[in-house]
Amino acid sequence: MGEQDEKPESLERYWDPKLETLGEFLDQLTEDGAMDLEELDGFFTALHCCPEPVPPNEYLPEILGDGLENEEIFPNPEAAQLFMGLLMHHWNAVGDALRSEDFFLPLLLEDGQEKTYGNCWAIGFLRGADMRKELWSEILEDEEDKAGWFVPIFALAHEEEPDAELRPYKKPMTDEEREQLLAGISGAVTDIYGYFAPHRKLKAEEQRERELFGKQASKIGRNDPCYCGSGKKYKKCCGAMPVN
Repeated sequence: MGEQDEKPESLERYWDPKLETLGEFLDQLTEDGAMDLEELDGFFTALHCCPEPVPPNEYLPEILGDGLENEEIFPNPEAAQLFMGLLMHHWNAVGDALRSEDFFLPLLLEDGQEKTYGNCWAIGFLRGADMRKELWSEILEDEEDKAGWFVPIFALAHEEEPDAELRPYKKPMTDEEREQLLAGISGAVTDIYGYFAPHRKLKAEEQRERELFGKQASKIGRNDPCYCGSGKKYKKCCGAMPVN
């Protein structure tokens, strides 16, 4: 068994060679309001945990800002297509990591001293949750233990608040405190993803039913059994109803 085979499934995305290329693209787009790779990872994690799907046409502007309008970085459709392919590749990688049986680990960038902080990841996660804020209230308004899942995420997201009164730590955070919060994020994401799993399953089933109904309605013949389940031919059932 090789070294790559021994790595936990949830960590495979750390060694994905496409990550570096995606990160370079995003770094060039920071002045256009784009997220960096760490914030993107937190953002995608929240969207995968969300009780219902958020379509790309809604979340892409949050990621890119005005980035796709940058003609120096995207001089032609092929360059934009390459970038979008890298973006969707990472989307799938985050989903695979969450669906694996391993403990989820956020993708954190290191500074020049090889230290990780987690602030951008936490900010990205909160931005993702804000896409469907009303649905997340089921957790956020829980007065027992579920709201506690967000404590490490809020703490890291607001560590550098300009208003010192809003910072979770009045003194600089110690390395030990940071490690505890980062470990807390991993546990929280695992719990949140599992908690909302039934919600996502129900939404997926509803979507499949809508697609199936639409397919049947568009292709049904006049002599076929009616899709309403009456047992009558379509032309003598729903097909006979006048359309106003």
